[in-house]
Amino acid sequence: MLNIFCSWAQQTIAALPAGVKAQLTLGVESENSSARLDFDAPARLARVTCWNSGNFHLEILDVESGRDVLDQHGKIDSSTALNRSFQPFLDALGIALR
Repeated sequence: MLNIFCSWAQQTIAALPAGVKAQLTLGVESENSSARLDFDAPARLARVTCWNSGNFHLEILDVESGRDVLDQHGKIDSSTALNRSFQPFLDALGIALR
């Protein structure tokens, strides 16, 4: 699943609107390696962490209030499940991909 996540992350980075930055970071190789995608948007900071097992964690923080907008755990097993699970995250982040 980590390869599917990294592919999604690279496509997402390429389609970000102006003013939104993102960085993909690969974790240390292990039995259940992970990667994270950090977003820096004008009003929100966010992170998606995904493990090779398919487990994921979505986090969005409102910059002004310092409060969590989203904090969700789940599991994906395909690119279809990834898109279905991560689209609400992108919507909550308030960005429309190009």
